[in-house]
Amino acid sequence: MTDKECLITGIALSLFAHFLLLRAPAPEEAPPAFHTVIQMDMESPAVAAVREKGLGVEAARPGDVAEAEAADRKREAFLRYLDDIDEAVHARRLDAGDTGLIGVAAYAFIVRPDGTFTEPELRLSSGSPRLDEAARRAVLAASGKVKRPALIGSGPIPVMLHVKYQYGLR
Repeated sequence: MTDKECLITGIALSLFAHFLLLRAPAPEEAPPAFHTVIQMDMESPAVAAVREKGLGVEAARPGDVAEAEAADRKREAFLRYLDDIDEAVHARRLDAGDTGLIGVAAYAFIVRPDGTFTEPELRLSSGSPRLDEAARRAVLAASGKVKRPALIGSGPIPVMLHVKYQYGLR
């Protein structure tokens, strides 16, 4: 075969291989083994049986508006707390000097009542043991660094956090 024929054959085989890869069914992912349990007070206006259509604040009796607003404040505080945990972990990603990493590792842990975390479990590897370990160190370094608001209570909070690394990202 000439060089030109070899090149054409290589391109044809490459296109065929790409075609087969694109047509292959995506592998099914197993559902995560980490479950979140949300406890709700059945007396809450968000879940109470009402005569009017709809749920929540629109359907609450006028006396229940204060309770609905308190639940909203609690939910907002909870979401802000989770965002603060995410920021605390990401602020500590590069503390060990691992600046050349790129990828994402997902860790699951539980936030204790005092704001510290249980030992993080790797749920989704980045494919790089070095990046996975750097992400684990970042989670451990953030443990107990974010003040837990009294408004959200003292129950354990399960968290699944994706720790992201990319060039130039601090």
